[in-house]
Amino acid sequence: MIGPAYLLRPRALGLRNRWTMAEPGERAVYAFFLALGALFWIGLFAGMVYGLGTFHQVEVFGPLITRKLMELLLLSLFAMLIFSNVVTGLSSFYLSEDLELILSLPISPPVFFYTRLIETLAQSSWAMLMFGVPVFLAYGIVNDAGWAYYVALTVVIPAYLAIPAAAGAAIASILVTAFPARRVRELLAVLGILFLVALFILLRLLEPEQLVNAQNFESVAAAVARLQAPIPLLAPPRWASEVLDALVRQRAMPWQQLGLLLSGGVASMGCSRWLTARLFADGWTRSQEARAARFARSDVLDAVLRFATRPLPRPLAAIVTRDVKIFVRDPAQWSQLFLLLSLIIIYLFSVNALPTDVVRGPYMQSFKNALAFLNLGAAGFVMASIAARFQFAVVSGEGRAFWMVRSAPLDAERYLWAKALPGMVPMLVVGETLIVASNVLLDSPATLTAVGAFTALGLAFGISGIAMGMGAMYPDFKVDNVARAAAGPAGMLFMVVALVLVAIVVSLEIVPVWFLLRADFEHGSLGDGEAALAGALFAAVAAVCAVATVWPIRRAAKGLWARNL
Repeated sequence: MIGPAYLLRPRALGLRNRWTMAEPGERAVYAFFLALGALFWIGLFAGMVYGLGTFHQVEVFGPLITRKLMELLLLSLFAMLIFSNVVTGLSSFYLSEDLELILSLPISPPVFFYTRLIETLAQSSWAMLMFGVPVFLAYGIVNDAGWAYYVALTVVIPAYLAIPAAAGAAIASILVTAFPARRVRELLAVLGILFLVALFILLRLLEPEQLVNAQNFESVAAAVARLQAPIPLLAPPRWASEVLDALVRQRAMPWQQLGLLLSGGVASMGCSRWLTARLFADGWTRSQEARAARFARSDVLDAVLRFATRPLPRPLAAIVTRDVKIFVRDPAQWSQLFLLLSLIIIYLFSVNALPTDVVRGPYMQSFKNALAFLNLGAAGFVMASIAARFQFAVVSGEGRAFWMVRSAPLDAERYLWAKALPGMVPMLVVGETLIVASNVLLDSPATLTAVGAFTALGLAFGISGIAMGMGAMYPDFKVDNVARAAAGPAGMLFMVVALVLVAIVVSLEIVPVWFLLRADFEHGSLGDGEAALAGALFAAVAAVCAVATVWPIRRAAKGLWARNL
């Protein structure tokens, strides 16, 4: 009989082969980002040690604040883990491409369940290990915890992760008995994005920067009472927090809470296995149903696409039409437009909340203008993030159907340009909206607003070219979700290159913007030498963006058709 180790072995071998069979250049990229991840982990750990140490030194409030931060971390991670495990459980138990092979093997239902549960837990719990473990270690160091605390972490964390993993698998099994698995995953993706949108907007409307104002607390007693508000007794975050808090303060072990946590993990896995065993057959059958494509087949969309692609050659128009229809058919993709909208709202709220009144007098407007200019760098980062999602991964999104595109009578460079055009629309809309609206909120002069609009246009094309070029140089045709392609080492390398472009553009514009703002402040005009230098630097910006737009796509097109699936 086949056991879990046999089924998990191909995953481990695949990870090993990803390194051993990689080319030297790819190994260097992997090593670079592994080192970057390690530095991030160390930096987060050092920052948490400093932050928790600062809170801990506050009289009366210090221990209460650190304990409440621990409870909030465990509570928020638990909620995110349940949602993440539901989505991952749908893919692991019902939508994975290797299920047909796995189900044909002589394996028992418990072995199948626990193998998939381990995969679900591993894929969904990386955030806990990446962001939670440094906090737990820093919490112990700041409070001078004994060795028992660190030993307990090796027991508490796995038990804590097992409960949402089992709950996610059970919820996924219940949902697929009522709805097809693909529709459930799409619905959860939309709901998750809408939840994040609402959360981001709510946090921005609450103005959390006001929490540091001591005048907002009516009294010390009210503040202490607010900090001591407990988590419900029958919640796993309450059990874990009480165990860790008791050990970190070197008090007696709360055996009842530890027993609840361990027995809860075992019981949740048992109940989830029992429920999944009875619902899996019906859920697996319903997961084979295909989604409907009503809007993608509508005459209105066809008419709009025909009008929009009329200036393009027919091969390019066909690719643009196909990509747009694929986009509107997949809720996991078009629902991200809500995220873009929320990003614009949050960004503009944050700009409006900037402390522009810290500088008063005749130099207040100069301070606002400086903020508006620095805003170009922040907007460039946002545009690079959008390009990573909407443009970098579009070639990888072809998947195993890439051979059909490669066999078509189509030039590789024209193909990449056709793939880049739809993604430039959100880049231009978001970039121009962020920069122009921010300048209006900061009451910037018209010249600075015009410079911002010019910069947003150049960065939109330049970052798009880099995204398409690097996405075609490092495609991943085996990825089952295009979002994962953007989160890999090549996607991180693209972000670095895109941010270098943003830094170069902003650096080239420092001198001409200084000339323009000084002339506006003095109500004068530029001298001949200053005008010539400003024009040359703006021309250099245009040239850099043009090269970033064209050269990566041409470079990637030379070897695109030679790529293997």
